Amino acid sequence: MYRALLTAMTATLVSSCFDVHAHGNHADTNSMRLWRDSRGKVIREGAYVAEQGNQILLQDREGAFVSMDVARLGDEDRAIVAGKREQALAINTTSIRETAAVGAARVPSNSSPYLALMQRAFGAFEPKVRTRSDARYFHVESNSMPDHQMMVGITAWQQQVPIPQPFTGENSWKIPLHPVKAARPMSAKEHFFRGAIALAVNGVPIFNPIKNDGRTDTLKAGELDRWGGHCGRADDYHYHIAPTHLQNQVGTGNPVAFALDGYPVYGFREPDGTPVRNLDWMGGHTDKNGRYHYHALKKYPYLVGGFRGEVREIGGQVDPQPRGSGIRPFTRPLRGATITGFTGDPKSGYRLRYSQNGRNGFVNYKVLENGSATFQYIDTFGKTTTETYQRKQRGAERGPGDPRRGKGKGGKGGRPPRRDGERPPPRRPGGD
Repeated sequence: MYRALLTAMTATLVSSCFDVHAHGNHADTNSMRLWRDSRGKVIREGAYVAEQGNQILLQDREGAFVSMDVARLGDEDRAIVAGKREQALAINTTSIRETAAVGAARVPSNSSPYLALMQRAFGAFEPKVRTRSDARYFHVESNSMPDHQMMVGITAWQQQVPIPQPFTGENSWKIPLHPVKAARPMSAKEHFFRGAIALAVNGVPIFNPIKNDGRTDTLKAGELDRWGGHCGRADDYHYHIAPTHLQNQVGTGNPVAFALDGYPVYGFREPDGTPVRNLDWMGGHTDKNGRYHYHALKKYPYLVGGFRGEVREIGGQVDPQPRGSGIRPFTRPLRGATITGFTGDPKSGYRLRYSQNGRNGFVNYKVLENGSATFQYIDTFGKTTTETYQRKQRGAERGPGDPRRGKGKGGKGGRPPRRDGERPPPRRPGGD
């Protein structure tokens, strides 16, 4: 056991030097990514190995090692390097004796007081939602597409539509099985404006109610549908408020979501059906058994006003969380449009209807098995435009809700056509 621990430590301690040698093995393809500069241009593909000074060491698919200047990287990739640095520092400042003791006393997943609750709550949506657990995390696999209707009721639409997301395997959601109360809880009013802060029990992520500009309340702005959700810039469907409409499906007494710090999120009543009282500033409290949980709120912050449990923030979002995969370039707001209909399924495709200035427009689309997608845009004057897009490779993916470039018809990159009444939005980091 100690040999295995020392091996794991050595792999992390290599972050402090570049004295690394290949042994004829190819790099782990699951760790591969495309490293990009501040303009999004690919610099190099490789798996992160180590950092020294102002350079990082990467290993390519053939097992060769190459170095790259950190200064060339864009903000997202720099955040990834910073996260790796924190991980290395944590282990490099831990003695071998302490590390071995932690490994020997590793806590099994079935000792978690929340495991059975997680299995029961997420289990209500099997087989569409699949789960498993290890010593640290409860893993949830989904495609982020709920069974209920989506998009209808949105009055501030940025022309995004829901497409399935690959939240499976190593790219699944990870919820801590043994949450630890933070000495200094972090406020969601000041942090975490990118990515998810919780996961609904139907496998749909829940983002901060304040969008990534740090000020806009998505509910009050008319950006959410009747179920509290909409799509991000990667056409990823997610909620921004507590999904209390799931309460009937999970049953009274079960949570409707879990925050990414590991604590459950209940609806507007306690698990025993009694009224909710004495919530803290984060929207939660401790029950009679000493277990903390959050509640849905009818006013801002709607849920999880801050994390009672320990979390790590990297690049403005909770880490770890899976990576979304968009197909189209991000789209522009369509002023004066209201979404009035959404129908379809993966096999036949989807149809979104919107109304603008008393006339209807449509977006018809289908995601194909090879990862490409065909879109037909019919504007309110009846003009039809057809585009085909290719999903980016995993190495080029960004966090949920981030923008990405797609392939337009004829293999050229392009945006969906601008409609009547449109005005380009200001550029901003990835998100809604």
